[in-house]
Amino acid sequence: MAEDLASLVSTPRRISLLALLEDGPKSVQEITRLVPHMPLSIIVYDLEQMRARGIVVKRNGKYFITDKGSELLRKIPSEFNDMLRGLSTFYKMLNVISLRSAWVYLYYINPLILLAISTPLVLLGALMSWIANVKLVLLFPYAGPALPWYVSVISLAIYIMVDYIVSYRLKPMIIHLRELANVMVSLVPISVSVSLMSLLYYFTTHVTEQVLVPFYIISYLAPIMSLTILATLTALDTGVPFEHTAITYLAILYIPSSIAYLTVASL
Repeated sequence: MAEDLASLVSTPRRISLLALLEDGPKSVQEITRLVPHMPLSIIVYDLEQMRARGIVVKRNGKYFITDKGSELLRKIPSEFNDMLRGLSTFYKMLNVISLRSAWVYLYYINPLILLAISTPLVLLGALMSWIANVKLVLLFPYAGPALPWYVSVISLAIYIMVDYIVSYRLKPMIIHLRELANVMVSLVPISVSVSLMSLLYYFTTHVTEQVLVPFYIISYLAPIMSLTILATLTALDTGVPFEHTAITYLAILYIPSSIAYLTVASL
């Protein structure tokens, strides 16, 4: 029992899976919809590892928590459970603001559906930004006059190149069309942010700071939503935990983008 408890505490995602099963038996597909940040391969692996230890059982395609599993859950320190509840709340918030559950559902049906939905939205955002002279500084929309139009093209090229490099490092065998679908759907929040900023500057002659505040908030949240979607789809493709891919994209893309944007905005 002590060894099983140590195994659970050292792998917190298994505690999350057990907590889901405590609410009732579930199939792998149901669990995947509830925790879209966790790759399918990881979910199946963890469930089968716990099944081998007698923590869960599988009947009629669904996993059930055993008495042993329930007892282990009760023995987990309350501080650890509080931390997991906090993480669960954080993930639920990410799911809502980035529509991750919907993207993951479409991903499992057919990744090309994602490409078909996202491409027109991204192209529309690019067209509107060109008309309104709003540029993309890596991940952030910028409406100042200091930058040429091709900065947006360079920013998109860097975004796509970084994603391919990260994906290749995590899993050398890349399915290029699927990777393109991942990139395009992850660009949807940024495209929406750019479109809103473009509409504001195109139809408003005098923009006050009070008017800009909500647009600034959206422009800072949109890249986080985009990278959340990209990290989720990359995790599903590679089997690497979502937390690892998210931290990688935040470090390589979000932080440098924030620095570049703030530098340009201060000119």
